[in-house]
Amino acid sequence: MEIHAEHNPDSSTIIIDKNKLIGVENEVFQNLVQESIDRGSKNISVDLSNVEYIASWGVGLLVHAYTTCVNKKVKFEIKGVNENVMNVLHQLKLNEIFNIA
Repeated sequence: MEIHAEHNPDSSTIIIDKNKLIGVENEVFQNLVQESIDRGSKNISVDLSNVEYIASWGVGLLVHAYTTCVNKKVKFEIKGVNENVMNVLHQLKLNEIFNIA
């Protein structure tokens, strides 16, 4: 699967196993975020280790997930961010909002 989640009792990791995050993954991704919250996750991590390129819609996907988590009092973090993706997040100043591990 290109996008899947690994669940623990109080946390979930959503793994994006594709080279480009362009936004067409929105429905699957948002369903995994909501499923993780419904399962009782208090921490959601998004693993971008395999993502080398992120389009504006991909950024929007992350912002929506962040907002959903904040509204539900769930911690949201992004991990495994490579230099190209980090540059985009810096340009948009999202590195000041997202917890990036």
